[in-house]
Amino acid sequence: MDRRRFVSYIGGAVGAGAISAGCRTSGDKQAASQVTGVGDYQGPTLPDEYFAPVKYLPMNPDAPLALPSGTRKRVLVIGGGIAGLSAALELSERGYQVTVKEAAAQFGGRLHTRTENLRTGSFRVEHGLHMWFHQYYNFFDILNRLGTLETHFAPFNEVYYEFADYQPELIKSVGPYPINLLNILKQSPNLNLLNAIQTIGAVKDIVFYNHAQNWQRFDQETFTDWGKRTRVNKGFWDIIMEPASSVTLNDPGRISAAEMLLYMHYYFIGNPKAFLRKVTKVDHGTAVIDPWVSALKANQVTMMANSPVAGLQFKGGKAIGEIGSSGNYDYVVLATDVPGTKKILAGSDSSDDQSTLALGKLKQKLSKLTTAPRYHILRVWFDKPSAARPFSQSVIETPQFRPITLIANFGMLEEESAAWAKISGGSIFEFHLYNTPEFAGMGADDIWRAISSQALRCLPELIGAKPLDYALGSMENFSSFGVGEGVERPTPLSARQAGVSNMGLAGDWVALPYPNALMERSVSTGREAANRILLDDNVRQVEVAAAKSNGPGLMPQF
Repeated sequence: MDRRRFVSYIGGAVGAGAISAGCRTSGDKQAASQVTGVGDYQGPTLPDEYFAPVKYLPMNPDAPLALPSGTRKRVLVIGGGIAGLSAALELSERGYQVTVKEAAAQFGGRLHTRTENLRTGSFRVEHGLHMWFHQYYNFFDILNRLGTLETHFAPFNEVYYEFADYQPELIKSVGPYPINLLNILKQSPNLNLLNAIQTIGAVKDIVFYNHAQNWQRFDQETFTDWGKRTRVNKGFWDIIMEPASSVTLNDPGRISAAEMLLYMHYYFIGNPKAFLRKVTKVDHGTAVIDPWVSALKANQVTMMANSPVAGLQFKGGKAIGEIGSSGNYDYVVLATDVPGTKKILAGSDSSDDQSTLALGKLKQKLSKLTTAPRYHILRVWFDKPSAARPFSQSVIETPQFRPITLIANFGMLEEESAAWAKISGGSIFEFHLYNTPEFAGMGADDIWRAISSQALRCLPELIGAKPLDYALGSMENFSSFGVGEGVERPTPLSARQAGVSNMGLAGDWVALPYPNALMERSVSTGREAANRILLDDNVRQVEVAAAKSNGPGLMPQF
C-alpha cells in the first residue's frame, strides 16, 4: 500500500482534523476527540472469528491415544521449567515413563517460586511477576487441565505507564480491529493522529506482518536501527515501541528487529484481544507449578530437583542416557536454557563416528546463540503503606526510569502479600531491573540505594519509608535474540535434523513456524517435542493452537 492510500485511509477513518503534536490537557483531548471522531468510526471492521486461533491438528488423527498396553518407552526430560513440564505432561498422559531432571532446587524455571524466611515472616517469592496474555492458547489449555485458571487468576486488561517526559498512559484495547487501535489514540494524552501518520513506514511492517518472511527481511538489523530507518515518530517510539522491547530483557540497540516485530504482532496488533491478560492472585508456585508437578507425579513421572545433567552419552545416532549413568532412554527432550543446553552438549560423549558427527552438527547449530545481559528482580518490604490506586496501577511500566523497567505492588496483586500489608501497615513492591550487569555481585540493600531515587519518583508515598526486608534474584540466562540469530535459530526438530534421531529441543529460545513468544513459546516447543515422539510411536499427537501468522492489514478489504 502506498503512502497516499494509507493517509487517505487514516484520514477517512478518524475524520482527520488539524491536531497538534505533543501533550494535551484533558480539555484539549476532549476537543480533539470531537474533531477526529475517534471511537465513532463506523467503517468496516474485522469480526472476532477472523482472529480465532489457528489449529494445528495431529498428523496421525486415527492413531491410538496412548501407547499399547505393555509397551515400555522411557523418556528423559532435562530441564524442569515450563518447556520440560509441558513435554512431560503430554507424554506421561499417553503412557510414557518420564523422568524430569532439574538442576535447580525448584521446578518451574523462570516461573519458579521459592520460600524466603525473612525478618518480616515467611513468604513465597517468585522469580518475578509474570502475566498470561490472551494468545497463550496452549498454556491456557494446560491451566484448564490443572483446574487452577478459575480459582487463582484475575483479569488484568490495561497497561499503565509512567514516563519522565510524557503524561502517564493507560493503554487498553477496546473494540474490533481497527477501532481498537483508533481508540488507543483517542484515550492517549500524548499520542494523536499526526504521530500515527508520521509512523507510516513502521506501521506497514507491523500490520502486514508475515511470519514466514519475518527473519529473512528484518533479522540483520537491530530494533533501534529499524525504528530509525522507518522513521518512527519519537512519541510512538518512546510510548509504545521502546517499552515493548524491555519485556525481552534485552537492549533495543542489540535485539533483532525481526524478534521485536514478532512481539508487536503477537502481543499488540495481530489480535484486538492480544493485550488482554491474566495475573495470578497467589504466588506462581501455588497457581501453576505445584499443581503441575502434582499432576505429573500422579502420572508416575519421576521428578528430580537438584539433579544437574553433566552430559549425555551418544551411540548409533541417539542420545541413550547420561554420562556416568547406566540408565538408558528411548528418547531425550533437552529443555534447558541456552547456557544449560550448551554446557550439557559440551560435556557429552559419543562412541561412534555417526554420533560424533551428529553431536558436532548440533553444537554448531547452537553456537551463535547468546544470552541477554544480567538482570535483577528486587522485592522490598516497607514500613509504610502504598497509596490508594486503581488495580490497573498495581503494575507500573517505567521505561524512562532506568534502571527500573517495571514496578509491581504485590500488596494489590497477591493474597499473601495483601494480608501482610493489612496487618503490618506496610507495603511490598517488586522492582524489575532488566539489562543491569552493573549490579552483579551487589547486595539487595546496595541495589535499593542505587535505584531508590528513581523508585520514589514513581512511588512518592514511600519517601521516608524504611526497607524492612529484601528478596533479590540475579540471573543471566535469558536468550539475547540478537541480530542474525533468528534466521538459523534451532527448532524442536533441529537435533533430529543434525542426526540425533531421538532428541527434541524445547524452550523459549527455540523457534517455531507460527507466532508465539516467552512463556507460550516454552509450552508450545515442549508440546512440539512431545508430538514428534508420539508420531514416531504412532500415538495420536496433541493439537497445537497458535496466533495467525499474518497481520490483519489496515482494512478488511485490503
